[in-house]
Amino acid sequence: MTTSTKKQKLPFGILEDGKLIQNFSENSKKAAHQFLESKIETGILTQELKSIFPYKNFQKWISEFGIALTKSKLENIERDEEKLILMARTLEELNHYVNVLKNRQNILEDYNNFKTVLENTEKLRDKLEDKTKEIARKIANNLSTLLGPVLAAILIAKAKGLKNLAEMPSSKIQILGAEKSLFRYLGDKEKKESIPKYGILYLSPFIKEAKKENRGKVARFLAAKVMLASRLDYFSDKNMGKELKEKLVMEIKKLGK
Repeated sequence: MTTSTKKQKLPFGILEDGKLIQNFSENSKKAAHQFLESKIETGILTQELKSIFPYKNFQKWISEFGIALTKSKLENIERDEEKLILMARTLEELNHYVNVLKNRQNILEDYNNFKTVLENTEKLRDKLEDKTKEIARKIANNLSTLLGPVLAAILIAKAKGLKNLAEMPSSKIQILGAEKSLFRYLGDKEKKESIPKYGILYLSPFIKEAKKENRGKVARFLAAKVMLASRLDYFSDKNMGKELKEKLVMEIKKLGK
């Protein structure tokens, strides 16, 4: 009886049963792209990589590979982020369109193709939402865990990128999406309008489900956690979204005491 061996991905090729069965390109930059594109799990070796390295100048090649891999990862993140921003905006538009169709159902339902148009729009919206969630979790896992991937995507889109969001103070994050209300407040000399307490974060159940008198405080707590989550996503590889969410829940519970 033979046992199957697991293939592993190395910087310069695919390893199986201690032997290289496929080499990536001798060109370290091309090898970095092949490494990223490969779906095989990254291998952790007990033996030295140098002993099975198939080319010359191991140290130089590995150094160049590391630089090229980092650049390729950043390029992939930027492409995913651009796609996420466009998808989040489109998702908001589709949700609006679906709501408009439903609100106008009494007027439109006599048209033969109304039901088909509505169903197809909802299906398109649902498919786009699934893809949005997938990409949001990929590039902003902490933020997605804290807010939910759809709201995380919308917030990144409002900030025009994860980097911008990560560099924002919590006070700005709290009112992100409510800029028009803020400008009206600042321009109101008699202060007839109240200062906005939150923007797009209002979509979070943490704020929606809070008592009215506590929503401002909950918004501040949430904005502070969003700031930390976005910085973790942009500046590190740490996954602490669950811990941030648990701390937020504890802070909100204390308001009820």
